[in-house]
Amino acid sequence: MKLKQGIVIAVANNYADVKVNDKFYQAHIRQKIKTNGALLVGDQVGLTMIDDNQAVIEKIFPRTNELYRPRITNINQVVIVNALTNPTFNTLILNKLLTLFNFYQIDVILVFTKTDLVKKTDSVWKKIEYYQALKYPCYFVSNNNQVGINELRTIFKNKFSLLTGVSGVGKSSLLNSLEPGLNLTTNEISLTLKHGKHTTTTTKLYFLLDGIIADSPGFMVLKLQGLTKFDLALNFPVIKEYVNKCKFNNCLHQNEPGCAVVKNLNDKLNKYFYQDYCKILLEFINLH
Repeated sequence: MKLKQGIVIAVANNYADVKVNDKFYQAHIRQKIKTNGALLVGDQVGLTMIDDNQAVIEKIFPRTNELYRPRITNINQVVIVNALTNPTFNTLILNKLLTLFNFYQIDVILVFTKTDLVKKTDSVWKKIEYYQALKYPCYFVSNNNQVGINELRTIFKNKFSLLTGVSGVGKSSLLNSLEPGLNLTTNEISLTLKHGKHTTTTTKLYFLLDGIIADSPGFMVLKLQGLTKFDLALNFPVIKEYVNKCKFNNCLHQNEPGCAVVKNLNDKLNKYFYQDYCKILLEFINLH
């Protein structure tokens, strides 16, 4: 019998919540699936249908990627929400996130909120120019007056997007602006299972704007799981443009001879970015 295909939206012990087309099912997880590894939110799975509400997960289709925190898979793009002010724009956190997603080769879109609270002469815009120069798609919005919201809606179509950003940048307000009337406590797709505790308690999936949006704060306690210090050195924004020019392929861009990154500090390479890199590298080494 031909298997139905669906997407996993929550996992708990022996069961998972799965969306097949426009209908939700509670699906039993075959032992062979659990034996081969954990089932993740975002997995595309093949199911045998039992009735109008229940199914059995028979197989997991190949994954395009797999993130550690939150544990989620098959993301098409990451939308990082940043506030221009209140809280103060933090390049360190953003650059850490960009390093991670460069490593996973996942497309990134940058959204900057609270445009109504800054002036065009404010110094924050100089920092924004660095990211525009790196060719990251940048969108500027105000949840208070809805500036830029219509343009932003189009980026989610036919995509499985991860929405992330530090507390206070306006993620919830952004979702409400994108989908007027959205009630985050009642309309979020996070079904309660009767068979144990969810393993993805902070990740919420929203089926809207002709796509899927996963909202999770998990990366804000980011420790760059799955990377080595050399991965950091290869994937940090701006620096990645120079790494192939370093004398040694395992260069960490500190005091090594023939380092193209250090050589270009007074040229095209931005010093702010390099300072962030050194802080992230030191933090990483101390944690490992």
